[in-house]
Amino acid sequence: MALRIAVLVLFAALGVSGQGRLGAAPPAADPDPQDLVKQVVKAAGGEDKLLTLFQFRERVLITATPAAPVAKDEKGNRTSVVRVGGDWWIDTAKRDKDKVRVLCWAWSLRILLDPKSKVQTVPEVRVADRPAFGLRVTGTVKDPIDLYFDTETKRLAAIDYTDTRHVFSDWRKTAEGHQYPAHVTGFRFKNRATGALEDKQWYQTDILELTPLKELPAKLKP
Repeated sequence: MALRIAVLVLFAALGVSGQGRLGAAPPAADPDPQDLVKQVVKAAGGEDKLLTLFQFRERVLITATPAAPVAKDEKGNRTSVVRVGGDWWIDTAKRDKDKVRVLCWAWSLRILLDPKSKVQTVPEVRVADRPAFGLRVTGTVKDPIDLYFDTETKRLAAIDYTDTRHVFSDWRKTAEGHQYPAHVTGFRFKNRATGALEDKQWYQTDILELTPLKELPAKLKP
């Protein structure tokens, strides 16, 4: 009898102590990056609503102090034409900075769809006090670029590229259905490895008008 009781006690103890190993569900697998790509593209209206060639007018400021909201009659200080994944012109002068072209390619989300892009997940961060999941792109860019998306809306929340986090807000839509952020703020990293940011911004831009184009303006054609 004593032996039987001892055996029962032993099995009970094993059941309790082994529950975490035997009874619990296995840890969830990491999400498939391509599934996440499909989700964020769908949230943006589908691939045909991703910008490819467009013109935009903006007020861009290098300032650590957030500027006042744009006035109704604000004319801005820069007008550009962008061919995503290719060229960027300010008025008629072509920009020669690769960083801005890559940033715009990522901002359009089309970088995620390039067959040569390698996409992987990165740990979640918080952007504007909201959780955001991340996708890192390599293969088509010299330096890795991380895109973060709001976990609820699946909308682009921020891009980490080299020394800056670019935070997107005030989302709007063109008459044709293309979504774009009317406000972008840049914060430099204190420590890129830990993701710590400087307390103050170093730039901001407000897009006053954005127009999708079917072809390059005549003044920019060869």
